[in-house]
Amino acid sequence: MSYNNLVDVEAALQLMSDFAGTTDAVFAIIKHTNVCGVAQRSTTVAAWKAALEGDPESAFGGVLISNRNIDAATARLMNELFFEVLLAPGFEAEALTVLQAKKNRILLQTNEHPFSGSQYRTLLGGLLVQDYNQAAYETWNEVGGVETTTTQQADLKFANIICKHLKSNAIALVKNGQLVGKGCGQTSRVDALRHAIAKARQFNLDLQDAVMASDAFFPFSDCVQIGHEAGVRAFIQPGGSIRDEESVTYCKQHHLAMVMTSTRHFKH
Repeated sequence: MSYNNLVDVEAALQLMSDFAGTTDAVFAIIKHTNVCGVAQRSTTVAAWKAALEGDPESAFGGVLISNRNIDAATARLMNELFFEVLLAPGFEAEALTVLQAKKNRILLQTNEHPFSGSQYRTLLGGLLVQDYNQAAYETWNEVGGVETTTTQQADLKFANIICKHLKSNAIALVKNGQLVGKGCGQTSRVDALRHAIAKARQFNLDLQDAVMASDAFFPFSDCVQIGHEAGVRAFIQPGGSIRDEESVTYCKQHHLAMVMTSTRHFKH
């Protein structure tokens, strides 16, 4: 595997480790360490279809990961896409036959996620050590104009995990357990949101009643307003801005749900 493959494999494993407790199938597509497609469904093949649907353009040449064994039906669909690496806990015999038919395709079997409590990075001629970003959120504080529904809670938790693994500034738009739009690595949070909305519209994905996650607080109410106008009805964010009340007030005025977690991610 190349350097880029290894870095993307690490990103894929880190993402999937946050879904360790789910009994559903989760499939994710990683491109340059960012999630470009991810979905949670009852079957592996359905999770793959929904993950790819989120951004089929960016999926080309990506690194794929599943939390379930790859069956023959999923393998046949995946075989239509050029990808470099696929990680899964196991492969059915027929699935292996299908996937191994193409050269230069790397198939990896996952056993466990080998993460220590620390991360290391070389910079400025030295070594930076920091604790691994473990918790997706510390608190669940409902501060909006309405309480979150059960469906919104599931989607907000899903979106918050995805946002944790996107380069900052990061926005994740989720609907029914599917990433429908994302903006990452932008110099402005508003730009990240606009990019996420544009991605959803590019692939005709419906944002009505979607939820939105932000990896850091909203310094103004503009992101909430733009998201609302696009169809978002529930938000999750860390909070902590001196102007938090602007976003909270907007949600109360427009009967929108908002959760504050007290946990910023800010992946760099």
